[in-house]
Amino acid sequence: MDAISGVLGERGVVLGVASLVLKDGMTAERAEEVVRAGVAAGAVAIDTARAYATVDDEAVGERLARVARDARPGLPIITKAGHYRIATSAWDADGSAERLRHDAEVSREVLGAPPSLLLLHRADRVRDIEESVRTLAQLRDEGIVETIGLSNATVEMLEQVREITHINAVENRLGLGVDRFDDYQYCVDNDIAFLAYAPFGGPQAAPLPTRVPRVAALATARGASVHRLTLAAMLDALPGCWPIVGPTRVESAVDAAAAGHEVVDDELRSAFSEDMRTREVPLPGLSGVATD
Repeated sequence: MDAISGVLGERGVVLGVASLVLKDGMTAERAEEVVRAGVAAGAVAIDTARAYATVDDEAVGERLARVARDARPGLPIITKAGHYRIATSAWDADGSAERLRHDAEVSREVLGAPPSLLLLHRADRVRDIEESVRTLAQLRDEGIVETIGLSNATVEMLEQVREITHINAVENRLGLGVDRFDDYQYCVDNDIAFLAYAPFGGPQAAPLPTRVPRVAALATARGASVHRLTLAAMLDALPGCWPIVGPTRVESAVDAAAAGHEVVDDELRSAFSEDMRTREVPLPGLSGVATD
């Protein structure tokens, strides 16, 4: 993990800005307030994308990321290329060399520096994943971006491109109590940092307390939020993983970012492990065996 850890600087929670751009009713002032609060509370990086845009402005998400970096100089910024907004409710994907280079150069201009990490946003929708990865490697070699990766990528894709270049990071969905840890485990085994978006399962998932009832009970007993304790347990249990959260309120941003500094004891470890096991998605290395 040396390459990507050196870019992100430390383990912790990454603040995603997608909802701050795309959610109906969100104002620029409120979005900036949430970003600044999350950064002040300890978010270790910002996650944005070319696709986090309005119809009239393709760079809204990256300008929000720059607000965060202005608040904390040197804050790592993760952005994504090859997926872009074309209408009010429509996006398109293009993993061609021309498109990726264009997106990377615009990102560097808007951010005022090379992105810390550039990801191919919709790896699952490109026509030629090998061409896309070769282009990403060239952008990294030229210093237009610092490190590179894939988002929404399967293990099969990663195997397909592993001889082309080393991928620094993968950003995939990992809903706790919903998704298995296979993608994460592959990345850990191959020295690839894993960025986990939608760790709470997304809007269609059952409420988090119903999926982690033991952690929820601890949270109640300790006067903490179930979301903060779950993120803290996740960081503790999954080395090489950075959870990405997308809060739309200052309070939620502060609470989530603080998870990176939460003390994780054996009681919380056991509760989290057992919650995952009973959801039939045991933590890596436990082979489905309950812990005491």
